[in-house]
Amino acid sequence: MANSFASLSTAIAWGSVIFALIGIVAGIAWGKIVTIQAENEARTEAKRAANELIKEWLSNQAPAIIRAHVELMGRTVLRGDEDDDAAADEIGKNAG
Repeated sequence: MANSFASLSTAIAWGSVIFALIGIVAGIAWGKIVTIQAENEARTEAKRAANELIKEWLSNQAPAIIRAHVELMGRTVLRGDEDDDAAADEIGKNAG
């Protein structure tokens, strides 16, 4: 009887060790899966937020910057009696 109880306790101990190892491996695997999913979700959200910020910037600030540069390009001559468009075309031809 003592021998069978010793054998039973040994089997229970080995089973507990095996279940503990399975639990540790499953926990690590679950942690990796959750980490990968969270990283993908964070990247997707970051891309969405960046695109939203870019669209907002383009609608609010870009037109004023473009308008300022177009006005600078429109004033290509120093004297007021010459044609700005002709001078701009000449600069463009000489530039390349």
